[in-house]
Amino acid sequence: MNTHFQPGSFSETHEICELHRLKKIHAGGFSICQQCASDDLDKSNEKHQHDVNKMVFEKHCSGALMPERHAGSTFSNYETSTQGQANALQQCAGYVERIAKKQTCNFIMVGSTGTGKTHLACAAAKNIIKMGLTTRYITSEEIASRIMQAWDKDAKDKSEESVINVFAQYDLLIIDEYGLHDREKRAELVHKVLYARYDQNKPTMLISNFTLKKLKNDLGDRLWSRFQHDGLTIVECNWKDARIQEVS
Repeated sequence: MNTHFQPGSFSETHEICELHRLKKIHAGGFSICQQCASDDLDKSNEKHQHDVNKMVFEKHCSGALMPERHAGSTFSNYETSTQGQANALQQCAGYVERIAKKQTCNFIMVGSTGTGKTHLACAAAKNIIKMGLTTRYITSEEIASRIMQAWDKDAKDKSEESVINVFAQYDLLIIDEYGLHDREKRAELVHKVLYARYDQNKPTMLISNFTLKKLKNDLGDRLWSRFQHDGLTIVECNWKDARIQEVS
């Protein structure tokens, strides 16, 4: 109990609290039960802490820059009508648990569009944030663009190295739409971020519409080897596109 009334500070009344069966005391012209007053203050403190935690969570979610469409995406509302979807959900939830234990391991989800890959990634990010860890959602195209912007002579206090270092610091980096970056040079910039995270012992979640074979070829032998070094979970999402409605 957080609140205590000092003995002798208040005089007792003849009234009895029906809830706690304690004598009430005089306080500011009122008669109150010490236990009721303490309970009310505890509830007020709990609500305040809940409000603070909610505010911090929402601020960190905003900083993670997840797509607005997935603002409400969680593990609990991910539909699992197939065994593959159930497995994907289980693997993502298990991955979050390993990150919580400070395990440096990577995660890959590949498959066609509309299979819920981004939904699961954003759900994972929210759980990471609730644990007090930092995460960032970004597409591979945006990573390349951010780094290239640092090449601009008007970019103040920025360099390619500093931008890469920012991406290397998150407890979890989620790179979505891997492979949509155009031209080989942009792929090289994304790879630099992956190498930097490997050097910093930071886990990465990589999401792509590529097949697993094509993804391995695009990353190359050296990067693929490093991506597996501390443990790698692979989920292949090969069920139908949930966005497309069947036409009868």
